[in-house]
Amino acid sequence: MKLFVDPLWSWPVVVAAAAMLLTVLWTTYPRRVAHLAPRWRRLLLGLRLTTWLLILFLLLRPGLEIEETDHRSSLFPVVTDRSRSMGVEDGPGGVSRRETELKTLTDNAGEFEKLAKEVQLPQFEFDQVLVPIETRPPTVTGDQTAIGLALDELVRQAQGKQIVGVLLLSDGAQRALSPNDIDPRLVARRLADLQIPVHTVGFGASGLSESSLDLIAEDLQVSPTVFEKNTVVVSAKIRALGAANRELTVRLLVEDPSQPDPEGGAKMRVASPPLKLTTDQNEAVLPVELSYIAEQSGEYKLTLEVVPLPGEPLTVNNSVTTFITVLKGGISVAYFDIPRPEQKYIRRTNDSPDIRLDFKLIRGGTLKSLPLDSEWFEPDKYDVYMIGDVPARVFGPENLEKLARAVERGAGLMMTGGFRSFGAGGYAQTPLADLLPVTMLATEIQNDGEIDPTLQEMGDIQMLPTSQGIQHFIMRIDSPSKNLAAWQGLPPLQGATKFSGLKDLAQVLAVSPQKHPLLVAQEVGRARTMAFAGDTTYYWHLSGHIMEHQRFWQQAILWLAHKDQAGDSSVWVKLDARRFRPGQPIGMVLGARDATRQPVPDASFDVKIIGPKDKTWPVTAQRSGSDSTARFTEQLEPGEYRVQVEASRNGQPIGFGTQVRFIVYEQDLELQNPAADMALLEEISKVTGGTHIPPEQLGTFLRELIREGLKARVQKIRRLTLWDNWPVLLLFAGLLTAEWYVRKRRGLV
Repeated sequence: MKLFVDPLWSWPVVVAAAAMLLTVLWTTYPRRVAHLAPRWRRLLLGLRLTTWLLILFLLLRPGLEIEETDHRSSLFPVVTDRSRSMGVEDGPGGVSRRETELKTLTDNAGEFEKLAKEVQLPQFEFDQVLVPIETRPPTVTGDQTAIGLALDELVRQAQGKQIVGVLLLSDGAQRALSPNDIDPRLVARRLADLQIPVHTVGFGASGLSESSLDLIAEDLQVSPTVFEKNTVVVSAKIRALGAANRELTVRLLVEDPSQPDPEGGAKMRVASPPLKLTTDQNEAVLPVELSYIAEQSGEYKLTLEVVPLPGEPLTVNNSVTTFITVLKGGISVAYFDIPRPEQKYIRRTNDSPDIRLDFKLIRGGTLKSLPLDSEWFEPDKYDVYMIGDVPARVFGPENLEKLARAVERGAGLMMTGGFRSFGAGGYAQTPLADLLPVTMLATEIQNDGEIDPTLQEMGDIQMLPTSQGIQHFIMRIDSPSKNLAAWQGLPPLQGATKFSGLKDLAQVLAVSPQKHPLLVAQEVGRARTMAFAGDTTYYWHLSGHIMEHQRFWQQAILWLAHKDQAGDSSVWVKLDARRFRPGQPIGMVLGARDATRQPVPDASFDVKIIGPKDKTWPVTAQRSGSDSTARFTEQLEPGEYRVQVEASRNGQPIGFGTQVRFIVYEQDLELQNPAADMALLEEISKVTGGTHIPPEQLGTFLRELIREGLKARVQKIRRLTLWDNWPVLLLFAGLLTAEWYVRKRRGLV
């Protein structure tokens, strides 16, 4: 305890004021009371001097400062780990880490009781959160181990109380997702600045025992987009635990759209020869790299898998999955037709930057066009072949054979109506007869100058989509709600070819009002083929339906080239990634293009995330330059999802929208790699000035801590002011009253 003064003003001012009052007192007041009897004179002078001393006391504002050290106000928290990795049974005798942790506390209960006489020992447990507890249950439930968050939250919950140390019991492996993944090293440095030592006790083995077996595929790396015909390189790491001297098989699986899966989606096929690996170590990380050729454009699910070994108990972590988009640098089309209005307007599909159309005009009779150059049919030269009103003999048997082989390798094939196409053109006895979706008869062939009117439908023919066709990519010339009305509003075709029959797997996309098929499509092996009975769609263009005409023909070509999913889309979306952890934010960039492929800066976007069982979440897009961005932060369960985006401008739809898929992968953070991390615990202790303690030495550490005593740095300082209280006020009032009373009695007032 010590006396202190806190002058009302600065010392020179206080001294000057006190001296002035004292001077006035001794130079004027004694003369005023000189006529009084000595005892009354001394009484009044004494009262006036006492008042002066009290005023000086108030000017100095004295007080008492009492300093105390309170050990019981200091905290020494004991924090234990209750995450699921503490359930791993790698302790002595096969007991779990949690059992060892609780036994360690129980065995040292006496030392904790002695320590509790010096400081408070609040009890906490943590997984992805930190919670105060009374007792510790033996069960483990936490799906994350957030050591950094626990230490950070511990200081916050202390609410200004002094923490003189922390005892942390854990396996030391930080396994946490955002926003719980605070780096323990950063928190440790902050605790070091606060002079809070963290003493750590570690449980568990840093590696699995030889009897444990686990193969883990992780760190998948692959470009999210690749061009068609290019090599897709996939790299990853295989963490092999307990697999010393055993052969491991790593393979790459790619979605095969031609093979539907009964459970939905498409089956997976092995994309490249499996990779064989061996290691002589019981714990090893093996880098792997596999590749395959992206044959066709589109969006594909891709899985890298290490084949489970016999007896492997946990196989959910043997594979990693993502999605890739295979793009094409441009679709090449070979188009053969005679001089007629239809070909002139079909050739305007060349206006699309993704389509290159090479046109071969068949002039003035077939004989003048022969022989047709065979370079048109070289392997893989064109992605799509279109044949108009051209008889088969123009090509010749050799070229038709080459064309059929090109289609068998995956090239698209389309034939349009005319007086000498299909059966009338002699195609019934060519290799193309087996590839087109309609049947043709040899008796239908027309010689020069002869036209059989029974093979044609004459007059106005309205082209209408079927119930299947209205949803087909080729037939989407307007938004879904307006698509049928858009078809009904197009001018009718002027005649059409009659098909003698359809193949069993043919899909009718459009018919006439009399239900005669007009547009028929079919997938044949790796190829897509189409038969179109009309040859006068240019009337759509001439009547002002230019956009509808272009969309129909461009989409037909895109579908034939297998680019209907990643083709000439007016709306696009790019995700931050194609693989996300549960709870990880999903960022995306959106954009729209007009008919000239230029960005639409004022486009509005309707964005949805659609998950398993068609559950839907709306997403809000925000403008960012010429594009827009969106961010989705809600928790998603593991599974496949897709982002669906539609765009509009001034209330009018732009294109037909787009969608991309992504996967939220199941990640068992606690058990995917349950090895303990003693190095992290040691680093936390070293940085904060604490001690890393083996469990069997905890008792020795606590006894030494009790013997040395905790350096409780909490000093309680209390200040008692002696001037601002009721007794001083009453004394001042009493002095003034007493002096006034005496002066009144002696006739001075």
